[in-house]
Amino acid sequence: MLSGSVPAGASLDAAQKAGVVLAWGNFVTVVINFVLLALVIFWMVKAVNRVRASVEAEKPAVAAAPPEDVVLLREIRDALKQR
Repeated sequence: MLSGSVPAGASLDAAQKAGVVLAWGNFVTVVINFVLLALVIFWMVKAVNRVRASVEAEKPAVAAAPPEDVVLLREIRDALKQR
């Protein structure tokens, strides 16, 4: 019997409603589950980032073609230099 206000065969819910018991076991279980889930998600994100980095490293660096107006301005500049 936990207290005089809660009968001996009462459930955890009844004891909590009476304000006699804190469910430390439930709290610790929730904290452990949260930490484990956080670690698993951290490892998954770390693995995905590692795969992305390796894929990016394998791609050859391709220089983007300059816009058309830049090409035309360069041609004009070269034509003026030749005069």
